[in-house]
Amino acid sequence: MKFTVLGSGAGIPSRTRNTQSYILDIVEEINQYFLIDAAEGVQHRILHTSVRPAKVRHVFITHLHGDHIYGLPGFLASRAHQGGEDIPLTVYGPPGLKDWVGLTLKISGSHLNYPVHYVEVSHNMRYEVEGFSVQTYLLDHTVDSYMYVFNEPEKPGKLNTGKLKSIGIEPGPLYKEIKDSETFNHGGITYETSDFLGNPTPGRKISIHGDTRVMTEPDYLSLVDGSDLIVHEATYLEGEMEKAHMYFHSEIQNVLQNFSQIDYRKILFSHISNRYDDDDIRRIKDTLGNHATIAHDYLEITIPRISL
Repeated sequence: MKFTVLGSGAGIPSRTRNTQSYILDIVEEINQYFLIDAAEGVQHRILHTSVRPAKVRHVFITHLHGDHIYGLPGFLASRAHQGGEDIPLTVYGPPGLKDWVGLTLKISGSHLNYPVHYVEVSHNMRYEVEGFSVQTYLLDHTVDSYMYVFNEPEKPGKLNTGKLKSIGIEPGPLYKEIKDSETFNHGGITYETSDFLGNPTPGRKISIHGDTRVMTEPDYLSLVDGSDLIVHEATYLEGEMEKAHMYFHSEIQNVLQNFSQIDYRKILFSHISNRYDDDDIRRIKDTLGNHATIAHDYLEITIPRISL
C-alpha cells in the first residue's frame, strides 16, 4: 500500500504545488486505486505517475471548495478514453456534488460511457468499499468538510502445517480449502480452522482530512487513534494558531500538540499555503522529528503492514 500526493497546496496552485489531490495505491491488495479529492488539473498530475485511471473505481471528495473538486469533471470525462469504458465508478462526497458534476457535464456536452454512482456522505457514517471499512467524520470548516478513515481488513494468520500433520492431514489442495473455511472435518471430528492459524496481521488505517480547524472532541481523537498514516492540513506552518482558527484552518504545532495524546505511526501535513518557500519548509521540517513530515507534490509514502 502506498500514498501518493498529487497536489499539496492550499487555495490556489503555485509553481511548485498544485492544490489537493491524493492517491491511495492498493493495487497489490485489490488491484485498484482510491482517489481522494480532485483538484484542477488532477488528470494531468496522474500522467506523471504510474496510476491507470481505469483502476480508479472510487473517488472520495472531502468538501466542495473549488481547490478540491475543479478537476473532477475533467477526470471523469477523460477516464473512459484511458481504459475506463464500461468500468463503473463510485463518487463519495457531500450533498450537492452530484448536481454540480451533472450540470458541468451537461453544459459542456460531455457524455460518459460508463456508469457513475454517487453516494452522499454524512457525519459518522460507515461504508463498505471493496472490503475496506470507510468511516466519515464531519470536521470544522466554513462548509461541510469530512475526514475519511480507511480501515483495511486484517490478514488471516498463516496455516500451521505442522499442527495439521499431527492430526494426519498431509500437504495438498486440502490445505487451501481448510484455510478458506471456518471449520473442517477430519476422521469424524470437526475442527475450528482458527485453531490451526497463526496470529492475524492487523489491517492498516489511514485517516485523511479535508480542510479543518484543530478538532479536540474525544470521539474524533478516538477515531484517529491507531492510524498508520494521518493526513492533515497545515495551511499555517508556524506561530499563527489564532489566525488559523479564525480562517477555519490549522497550524502545524497545534495539530501535533492535539495528537500528542493518541498513537499513530506517521503524520503527513499538506494543504500548505504558498506563502512558504522551500527554505521555510526545510527549516520547519527539521523540527518535526521522525513521525511527521510536510508534503510535496508527487511524494510517495509506503505504508507497510505491521505484524503482531
